[in-house]
Amino acid sequence: MAGPRSGRVVELTGEARAALEALRRRTTVTVGLARRARIILLAAEGVPLERIARQLDVDRNVVRTWVDRYRLGGLVGLEDRPRSGRPRTFSP
Repeated sequence: MAGPRSGRVVELTGEARAALEALRRRTTVTVGLARRARIILLAAEGVPLERIARQLDVDRNVVRTWVDRYRLGGLVGLEDRPRSGRPRTFSP
């Protein structure tokens, strides 16, 4: 069942694909980062954003946000940004 290709095409080099695959499989990374890696890998295969959102059970805007952040910043763009507010009292 082919859908329309996304206008947000992600081109991956061999190194970038290997790094994303490693992130997706690693057990010590956060669930969010693994999900983001999976979003980028699916987008690179040409899967429409709507289908990626349904497959991963996230909102389409979430998929769009992470694809855009990856296109702007690469792997570094997938990391969590500092949040505003009071610093944590206890370490994770």
